[in-house]
Parts: sequence; structure tokens; C-alpha cells
Amino acid sequence: MITDQDLPKPWRVLASPIDQAEASQLDAVAGLTTDVEDPVSWDLIENAETGRRVLLRMGLDENGIAITGLYVPGPGSIGIGELRTVPFAAIEAAVRTRRAQAGTLVQAAVMAGPNPHDGPLGRPESPDDMQFFARLAMRYMRVAESSKGPATDLAKAEGVTPRTIQRWTSRARELGLLPPGRRGKYA
Repeated sequence: MITDQDLPKPWRVLASPIDQAEASQLDAVAGLTTDVEDPVSWDLIENAETGRRVLLRMGLDENGIAITGLYVPGPGSIGIGELRTVPFAAIEAAVRTRRAQAGTLVQAAVMAGPNPHDGPLGRPESPDDMQFFARLAMRYMRVAESSKGPATDLAKAEGVTPRTIQRWTSRARELGLLPPGRRGKYA
């Protein structure tokens, strides 16, 4: 499924996924089959400036989530120049990133235990203390939802320095418990 955050401007989502009966009809016309285990969705997007609508079939390939089908509903044909304006690579990259972040969050939640936000965080027992780094990841992601400086805010809450939180989050990223960070404005 595609969200508006996956699309560069001026594109927007109109339906994600489209009605299952319509999706099955599109698959049938294209000669595509979908196994029950194969997560496929047809998503309708639109260029808000031109009104051009495009149906994208999102499925899996050897690289993960990919656009596996395309249908351009009328009216009129679409030229190669206009087709080049559809941000296929950006959409695939954004959906893959969002899916990876969701997977990272699930992994961290499982390793953190039942109450990752209860009590003081403490300190890791070793560089491979998965439960500690998972609890840190859960707390960091919660703070990052509403903070412009999550390391600083989390450091204050935990009674450690921001540099300590940065070191710990770096290790949590190495362990696959946090998604890659964004570069700072001075980087």
C-alpha cells in the first residue's frame, strides 16, 4: 500500500488499495496471478496539477517491495514524456523505507519486553545487550515522534548526556533496532 508520505509533490493517493474485485479484474486482464501469501495491492494515485491518474501494482520482487504493474486509465493516451514524470523509483524507495522502519519497530518491541517504557532505562550490561538497546530504541522512537531534538530530550528524561544517548542509538542502529538516522544540519 502507498501513503501520501510515499509520494513526492504534486502526487497524491486516491485509493490504497483499490477495491479487491477491481484489483482481481486488473490482474486477470494483465494475465497476473496472485498467491495468497503474495502481498499485492493496486493503488490509485493522481498528479494534483495535471489530473493524470495512474494505477500501480505493488508487489514483491528480489529487492523487496516493487512496482510490478502499471495501468493508466483514460481519458486519452499517455506519452513517454508524461510517463517519465511518474516517480516510480521514489515511490518504491519510500515504500521500502517505510516497511523496513515498521519491521525494525516490531523487532525492537519484541526484544524490549512487555513494558519498554516503564522505569529508568539504566545502562547496557554489554555492547550486545539486546534488551537494553531495544528498550532504548522504543523510547527513542516515542520521543522522536514529537521532538526536534530526541537525543537531548531523551537524555534529560534518563539523566544522561546527549552524547551518551547518541552513542547508544548508534549501537541500536548497528543492531538493527533503529532505522538509519537523518543527517544533522552541520553534517
